[in-house]
Amino acid sequence: MSEEKQSIPDPSPSVPEGEGEAPSNPAEPVEKEIDLNLLFPDSETDLNALFPDRDIKHLLKSMTRNKKDLHALKERFLQENETEDDAEEIESSD
Repeated sequence: MSEEKQSIPDPSPSVPEGEGEAPSNPAEPVEKEIDLNLLFPDSETDLNALFPDRDIKHLLKSMTRNKKDLHALKERFLQENETEDDAEEIESSD
């Protein structure tokens, strides 16, 4: 009653994802080059030459977006907080 075990092929590809082959879907949008000089207009140096790596450019772009989002959240929080304080002051004066 000996059972032979069959070897199961490894389903993982030999080449890591995203390396070696072109994308299989040609309809994927091609990303535009990020111009750091437009994102940081006050800079005195050429940021594109300083940070040529695409990943760093994406990181810096997402940081500026997050900073804007945080600023908007802070403003909204302050407005909501002011209205609650005003309502409490009115109630306490009655």
